[in-house]
Amino acid sequence: MDNQGSDKKQGDANTLPESSMRQNDDDDIETTPPRILVNDENHQNTKADDQSPASQHVQGAPHSVFSKRTKVFIIIMTVFATFFSPFSSFLYLPAITPIAEAYHRSVGDINLTVTLYQVMQAVSPLFFGDLSDQIGRRPVYMITFVIYLAANIALALQNSYGALLFLRALQSTGSSATVAIGNAVVADLTTPAERGGYITIVQATIMFAPALAPVLGGILTQYLGWRSTFWFLVIAGGIFVVIYMPLVPETARNVVGNGSIPPPTFNKSIISGIHWRRKRRDLEANPGQESIPEPKQLPRKIPIPNIWAAVRIAAEKDVGLLLLFNSLLVMSNYAMLVPLQDVIRRRYHFNDLQVGLCYIPYAIGSIVGALVMGKVLNWNYGRIARSLGMTPDRKRNDELRKFPIEKARTDPVWPWVVLAIAMTACWGWVVDSGSNLAAPLVVLFFQGVGVAGPMSALSTILVDLYPSNAGRVSSTFNLTRAAISAVVSAVIQLIIDAWGYGYTYLFLALLLLVSSPAILCVRIWGPKWREERYVRIEKHQAKEMEKEVAKDTKQEAT
Repeated sequence: MDNQGSDKKQGDANTLPESSMRQNDDDDIETTPPRILVNDENHQNTKADDQSPASQHVQGAPHSVFSKRTKVFIIIMTVFATFFSPFSSFLYLPAITPIAEAYHRSVGDINLTVTLYQVMQAVSPLFFGDLSDQIGRRPVYMITFVIYLAANIALALQNSYGALLFLRALQSTGSSATVAIGNAVVADLTTPAERGGYITIVQATIMFAPALAPVLGGILTQYLGWRSTFWFLVIAGGIFVVIYMPLVPETARNVVGNGSIPPPTFNKSIISGIHWRRKRRDLEANPGQESIPEPKQLPRKIPIPNIWAAVRIAAEKDVGLLLLFNSLLVMSNYAMLVPLQDVIRRRYHFNDLQVGLCYIPYAIGSIVGALVMGKVLNWNYGRIARSLGMTPDRKRNDELRKFPIEKARTDPVWPWVVLAIAMTACWGWVVDSGSNLAAPLVVLFFQGVGVAGPMSALSTILVDLYPSNAGRVSSTFNLTRAAISAVVSAVIQLIIDAWGYGYTYLFLALLLLVSSPAILCVRIWGPKWREERYVRIEKHQAKEMEKEVAKDTKQEAT
């Protein structure tokens, strides 16, 4: 694979995205206004940042110098990686009853392994998402997949309930970071004008995997036994690593800028190493060409990720409201999918394979909903940009400080939100009615459509608000949605037993309805809150610069 764009773009390396965010000594998250040079008197960088080649900014440079073919390949591999976290969770569901029988435990005891998996889904991305922003995507992918493969091998071989609990937590630790890193890779490569379409592909994977996994899990459990599910994951994870290690280049903008800065040794793929050696030979043969920047020096020790900073992002008004609705949407979705296998098994007397096949309508619906939303997001962004006299740029970043990005991303979501609420409300009554199997399958299809749309749109705007810390903000979203989903997975059957299916899902639908004005609040007041954040950060930067100047003056005097 050719991992770079044309040679003439070499000098445009030192660029950051339109809303560059950096971590200060006091752990604040900075969002430097777009298209601002680092030597602007009002937006000075810290001395440490200025020394990093990957943190320099050149106005007008392309957002990414990777060729379109390489971008597509990286996105495909990112989607492949993102697939593992939700897929591993739901591949396990058809095996719950057989595992309970094998260990002479109740289904409730085995369901605790589902809850534990979701708890680690919430926690581990806080560590690995922020770490990928600091040291790059490739090293974190490799660390997490080593953990993941080891956990799956051990799960296939273990013979005790305690080991099952521990190893499911370890399996989740290795796979869950891929979701946060996936959105970060998209932010590395894409501008706001095209970002919506790409992020919805990643989100479609997250929505599709929970529907496809039970189908395959049912087949494996039915014919090869429940241990075969873990061996399947070992094979799939091994295939990913074998392709990823030699071919996929580093994309983290803190490490390689827009792709024109050579990656450090630990971040190099085999192909990118060959590319940069060829570049250096060409430079030696033609000394008049522009020099190649030095790779960024990464710390010798793995830095401690700033988990608290990721948590604090949720306290921002706009981010907090988006996280609230998105997390409740995921919660209601899990409340339908987790008990589904038991409902179908008991109501229709299906075997493991037949239960798995019932997830297919949801899978199709989620793909349709996400892909249509991606097209709508890009179209709406372009429409609003043109109404403001702007031309959407898919190569260079558009100015977002004065752009109503909240309007561009939230306006299209309402038909999907209404559909998701309606399908959640009617699901319980459909199940309780004992109707023909076609009725719940139709509801599952439209539930997939309704949930995938808002998930995609609101995930896109979170990355728009924090593009240079996309791993961190995505891990924050992962924390809220996985934590709430873990709780609902643990208690949903108890609520159903107490209230019945009809009233349980009616309550969840009303919860979504009551929380939906959060999206409207972000659309109306989001630009104001975003500007206040910019001003607050500019003041902080000015104070930091004054401290640096005072420190340098004192050193010169001595």
